[in-house]
Amino acid sequence: MTRKVGRPNFGSACATCQLEIEIDHTVMNDHADPLTERIRRTFDLCRQEVDRELLHHADGPSSRPEAINGNVRTRNGTSQPQSQPSRVRPATDAQIRAIHAIASKANVRLASELDAEFGVASPQSLTLRQASDLIEMLKAQLTGS
Repeated sequence: MTRKVGRPNFGSACATCQLEIEIDHTVMNDHADPLTERIRRTFDLCRQEVDRELLHHADGPSSRPEAINGNVRTRNGTSQPQSQPSRVRPATDAQIRAIHAIASKANVRLASELDAEFGVASPQSLTLRQASDLIEMLKAQLTGS
């Protein structure tokens, strides 16, 4: 589940909850109703956590860039002139899928890596360039380079 909300000054925040499970076919045949209910409850919990995360970040430091000498200071310490909005391309769906797949294979805690490297909560908040950089970093971790 992914949810993205708009922020002032053309910003946005995104939160994602992804679950993967393997279910033995005998469980599906013998216990389908309790399993279905458990999956629904898990999905509801995931939805609640996405909402909580977005609410948590609504008042966080990244939602209010600091203006310094006519520039906007972003969370990673770089500056952008306020008067010249830049055209930053967001990460593509293919990049986002690759990030999730490679992080899973490399046993990387994706949320921690995203926050530490880019100051974002989900891959959907990355730019095209950031997503490419992250994919390369995750591939390097996967191969042990």
